[in-house]
Amino acid sequence: MKMWILAMAMMVGVGVNAQQRKQHREPLKPEQRAELQSKKMTLALDLNEKQQKDVQKLLADQGKKRETLRNEYRAKKQEGKKLSTDERFALKSQMLDDRIAMRTEMKKILTPEQFNKLESKRSKMHHALRKKYKKHENHNRR
Repeated sequence: MKMWILAMAMMVGVGVNAQQRKQHREPLKPEQRAELQSKKMTLALDLNEKQQKDVQKLLADQGKKRETLRNEYRAKKQEGKKLSTDERFALKSQMLDDRIAMRTEMKKILTPEQFNKLESKRSKMHHALRKKYKKHENHNRR
């Protein structure tokens, strides 16, 4: 009888722990994210101080733009409005233009060797994420 009660108590404890959700952390501000990202890039690419400051400023500006766009999108979504195809096209086009501008600015800031190293790291990360997504997608189809 004692073993049965102990087993039930353990099952209830495991069930309660499994149902607890992780606490959502407060997201970092764009400036904080930019600083961390620029420090990671400094370690990976051996940036000098001027490059580090320029990259951090560029990343902070990009983060602020992204944050405002995200907030606008969320506000529209809460209102129940969906983007039309023209609005979606304009948004995607703007995002790609921003990405091209970012790449151009990074080419100006970094040396060719550093830029090539950055691109290879991004490419590896992209392939790893695609592989992970594909694996997850295949797993969900079962």
